[in-house]
Amino acid sequence: MDGKIMFVSWGVPQGWMGMSVVTRNLGRQFTADQMIIVGEEPDKVTPIEWKDPLPQVFTVASTITWSCRASNWWRRLMLPVICLRMLRLARKHDCRAIVATYPNSDYLVAGYLVAKWTGAKFFPYYHNLWVENCRGPSRKFTACLQARIFERSTHVFLMSEGMARFFRRHYGGVECSALVHSFNGPLPADSPPPPPQRPLQLITCGNINDSCLDATRRICQAVAQTPDVRYTFLSARPRAYYESMGLLTDRIGYDTVPGDQVVQRMSQADIAILPHGFVGNYPPAEYETMFPTKTIEFLLSGRPILAHSPPDSYLTHFLKEHECALVVDTPDVSAVAAAIERLRGDVVLRQKLVRRALRAARQFSAPIVAAHFRQVVCGDSAPAAGA
Repeated sequence: MDGKIMFVSWGVPQGWMGMSVVTRNLGRQFTADQMIIVGEEPDKVTPIEWKDPLPQVFTVASTITWSCRASNWWRRLMLPVICLRMLRLARKHDCRAIVATYPNSDYLVAGYLVAKWTGAKFFPYYHNLWVENCRGPSRKFTACLQARIFERSTHVFLMSEGMARFFRRHYGGVECSALVHSFNGPLPADSPPPPPQRPLQLITCGNINDSCLDATRRICQAVAQTPDVRYTFLSARPRAYYESMGLLTDRIGYDTVPGDQVVQRMSQADIAILPHGFVGNYPPAEYETMFPTKTIEFLLSGRPILAHSPPDSYLTHFLKEHECALVVDTPDVSAVAAAIERLRGDVVLRQKLVRRALRAARQFSAPIVAAHFRQVVCGDSAPAAGA
């Protein structure tokens, strides 16, 4: 494709949040001659290294960390400035295609406007549902705005096949496909997990929020009922956050490591616990379609996965289809406790789940994901540039 791709993401590659991980892993498959990345200045933490020949990163707004609500209002006020800065970058770098990610509507709208003003091809990239998550008077306005965005779009990317199926049912005229989250580097070696430790070590990586809180609470209750077990939350959020939710006890702890050491830290446990919400503050469609970014790290951990997720969710469908996790799909604490004991004692099952998880992880390899991205955006099947 003549010109460059502008990849718009509020989480830039140097950050630690989930959106930054997605942007970083995909961005590593391109060079500065092929793509620029535009987003928000990351939090004041130790940044991930990012340098030539990787795509240049441009921040068009600063981050407000007072609260989530304050950050949202700040972006609304900054939207005209964000748009003008992006427009200047699009013209300077001759961007012929603009890919704008959601779950941040401000950057999605900014990408849409800049594509409209420059005549560039436009590709929304949804990681969550937009209209379905809106409530009250804003829902009608959001539906109208999304319809305009779809009219202008060349193709819509969704972060999972579950979302793609939902879009095909509800937005039948929209051309779309799954552009899944990815990982860089080689697939770990297929080796059987070691015998369980005493006490049995359980671990969950990623942040606990409304997408998985109810399932997490049941897992904690199951741990309290199960002797000789210790459970650890591995998260970038501060310990106080987990304390405020009442999740930490004498047998349920907290740890944090740099993002590039998460898989290694998970491999020190015996069982990887993957919670997915049954109910919560999100609409049912969101629980049905979401596919947590952290799932890839679970698949790569080399440890058997115990998933607690609802029967009608895409995550449950994926795990059962690939037979790569022991799934408890009923909101039953005793069933979770029984599954923990089963994985403690069943050596054959532990080995089978690890082997099949690594097999399922291959589809998330960044070069494979980038090849689909290139084919849709650039109309070619050129090999990926990064490692």
